[in-house]
Amino acid sequence: MSTTNYADYAYYTGTYKGAVIDTASFGLYARKATQEIKKYTFNRIQDSSIPDDAKMCCCELAEYLYKQDKYDTNVASEKVGEYSVSFVAGQTAEDIKLSAIKGIIYNWLAMTGLLYRGC
Repeated sequence: MSTTNYADYAYYTGTYKGAVIDTASFGLYARKATQEIKKYTFNRIQDSSIPDDAKMCCCELAEYLYKQDKYDTNVASEKVGEYSVSFVAGQTAEDIKLSAIKGIIYNWLAMTGLLYRGC
């Protein structure tokens, strides 16, 4: 059984206007993002009719996951002039990652009804 990614590279570069992930890597990160979205939406999105909000969410989440793998850091903030870096303290890298994933998904899908847990 094949899983369709919620966004493809043409959507990522054309509609989302993404430029962070290269063509060769996009499929992997879109697949990871799609799986995360499926967990939060209880697999409610049908491959035949993927809403634009889910596609945009997939692109943003894929970028986030790509950056996490590429840079693998706990940086809380950076400043360019007189270079300064602040690191996150008190949380594990996994806690921060899960919080960011949840935030991205909620940002795009909170008003769609796809995250509803009720009956």
